[in-house]
Amino acid sequence: MCFNDTFFDRVRLLKKYYLSKGYDVTVVSSDFSHRKKQRISSLDGADILIQTPPYYKNLSFRRLYSHHTFSRRAEKLMESLQPDVIHSMVPANSLCKTLSQYKKNHPDTKLYFDINDLWPEALPIRNFEWLPVFTGWKKLRDNNLPAADRVFVECELFLDGLKPDREYTVLHFARSQQPMPIHANLDTNAIDLVYLGSINNIIDISLIRKITEAAVKIKPTRFHIIGEGETKERLILELKATGAEVIDHGILFDPVEKQKVFDQCHYGLNIVKPNVMVGLTMKSLDYMIGGLPMLNSIGGDTEKLVEQYDLGFNVDRNHLEELAENICHEKPEEAVQRRHNMQKVYSEFFSEETFFRTLDEVDA
Repeated sequence: MCFNDTFFDRVRLLKKYYLSKGYDVTVVSSDFSHRKKQRISSLDGADILIQTPPYYKNLSFRRLYSHHTFSRRAEKLMESLQPDVIHSMVPANSLCKTLSQYKKNHPDTKLYFDINDLWPEALPIRNFEWLPVFTGWKKLRDNNLPAADRVFVECELFLDGLKPDREYTVLHFARSQQPMPIHANLDTNAIDLVYLGSINNIIDISLIRKITEAAVKIKPTRFHIIGEGETKERLILELKATGAEVIDHGILFDPVEKQKVFDQCHYGLNIVKPNVMVGLTMKSLDYMIGGLPMLNSIGGDTEKLVEQYDLGFNVDRNHLEELAENICHEKPEEAVQRRHNMQKVYSEFFSEETFFRTLDEVDA
């Protein structure tokens, strides 16, 4: 069960896992693409698409209404499917309520909640968390997690946010993709940075600009963008104002084409606003697969990995000039080693094999 198509790399891996264990698997999702903000007639890996109201802003009452409608219809669908196991992605938080009700009526059904984002904690709503719309949204999840037979979380940081009263299983994001061959072609006379992914309201555009400004003072700087989003135009304007050259690649799904960009870049940016509760991002896995070191502002799991395995730099907002000096005067042998470190960490922590092994250990 998955409302959001951005979680479908994980869904496809789960489907592959359960099929390997002999289950008949039915993947249920929405017929509205969160990524494209449009209705879809098919989705790779999905078996049933539930008709769901559209929405066009990530933070809106229309989005909440869409979640609630999907969750109610999903509960009704379960009555006809009568599954032995329900493995549901969260968000949508409303799925916790409706599926907990289904579990209450069908106690023999195993229910697994799989938390891939903390909403509203992962949204930039500082100073507004007390509003009933946000406290109620949070309670939809927290009050109903105890009904599940098992709760998975995609990063250790979420354990701090959820404060579980029993054991939750950390099941990291993973990909079935093998690491890409690295053919780094780095310009020693300039610095190339890249931002990959959705450009939305949790991205810290102000910090990205400041990092770029600091780099431009030392070397000519090119900033590559792979992706789209509601704040993309603002990002481009802010970057151009620093004097950096902006290269917009649009959306690249082809791993080979994406790798061509990574091979010419020194660092990939993994930057979100302060106080947004995110421990891992899907873009981090893309950077790891491509062997591209990170400039990271995300705490928790990613911060620890960057520090422990030398995957790049954790960004200190008070020492951006020092950061720029480090990335602009990096030794070639350090750049090569960090690229290999990225792929090694991916294989050890975020591969399909590791994902399946974790599920085997908890006997999901």
